[in-house]
Amino acid sequence: MSEDNIVKSDGYLQYNMSKDEVLDSWNSDYMKRIRLKMIAGEPIVNCIKCVESEAKGLTSMRTTANKEKYISSTNVDGSIDDKPDSLELHFGNTCNLQCKMCSQQFSHMIGKELLKMGEQDPSFLQWVKKESGVINNWTGELDIAYDWYKNDKIKKSIFDHVSRNVESLVVIGGEPTIISEFYELLGYCHSNNTLKDKSLTITTNMTNTNKNLSTWLGSVKDFMIHASIDGLDERNRYIRYPCNWKSVLKSLQFYKDVMQKHKQAHFNFAPAIQLLNIDQLPELCKFFIDNFTTKKCDIAWVSQVRYPIICDYAILPTEHRHGIADKLKESSKLIRDEKTAAQILSHSNDLLTESFSDAEKKTYQKMFMRYNDKQDQFRKTKPWRALMPDLDQALTNSTK
Repeated sequence: MSEDNIVKSDGYLQYNMSKDEVLDSWNSDYMKRIRLKMIAGEPIVNCIKCVESEAKGLTSMRTTANKEKYISSTNVDGSIDDKPDSLELHFGNTCNLQCKMCSQQFSHMIGKELLKMGEQDPSFLQWVKKESGVINNWTGELDIAYDWYKNDKIKKSIFDHVSRNVESLVVIGGEPTIISEFYELLGYCHSNNTLKDKSLTITTNMTNTNKNLSTWLGSVKDFMIHASIDGLDERNRYIRYPCNWKSVLKSLQFYKDVMQKHKQAHFNFAPAIQLLNIDQLPELCKFFIDNFTTKKCDIAWVSQVRYPIICDYAILPTEHRHGIADKLKESSKLIRDEKTAAQILSHSNDLLTESFSDAEKKTYQKMFMRYNDKQDQFRKTKPWRALMPDLDQALTNSTK
């Protein structure tokens, strides 16, 4: 929310909440060009993560999220006549966790911690900033807080647009369930008699619920819960520090009860698959499947961590990576859900692919060890070396 709009190198005039209307960017020249390029199958830098996933036989959001609908409604000049009826709304970066693969853009806690670590060791913080994108996704403004919903004018504009125009609303944080304005938005739509017409998706880290949430969820057309769980118990706490596993299980039971009460409910387990959990993927999937309470439960396979690079399982030593691939291949035969088994097998095959040279892998492995050793020491928590002794041995041997 700077005072000026930021013009990026590709000509994109960045939308600015403090001065632009919600729909100003919808039919901008930039968006019209992007739509036409996508329809023509031309490569787009912004889509590189999806393209890379598709090339490896994995799932991407751009091939599954109403692709044909958007193509058919696009005019020859790239414009779309209808107002956008779907919206992914980010409730700032207020969060209660500091996930390994996340960044300050999505959790204000990450920047706060890095700045405190920098007070103890300035050279470490300088290194983190220098290697931004490799060991942390974004280190531009570590003390910034995105809280647009604290501005009454902006909040009213967003709330009004959602109430009037949006039929499919995806809510992301930060962590929406700890932000009172998220519940205020639901109440605003309910008071305007528009909540009943909306499909609502909430992405949550499963650490928090609210008694009013059950009421609001019962009032929407249908809803989906995306549960961000990346490991079992201690592993999930390590990746999603300082997540309490008992809180996750309590939230899971809450949503199970809601699903029994409201039949328009859907529930997705949504792991961020990465170096720190790829070895536990079969056990994690079994936990998910064991907690499928209805046919409307599933696993979302749209988040494979490539950045920061030290979280990408492609940097693992070849022998260790191949060993995990063998485990996944064998485990996939024991998974009773065919879709899940197929996805596990696709990751098994991906583990056999060499994405980096030996020298690059060794460099990234050393960065992984330095960053996590330092962070574990600062947090005074159980270190990755104790949690994952096989990984410790593999990296130690590889980086000798």
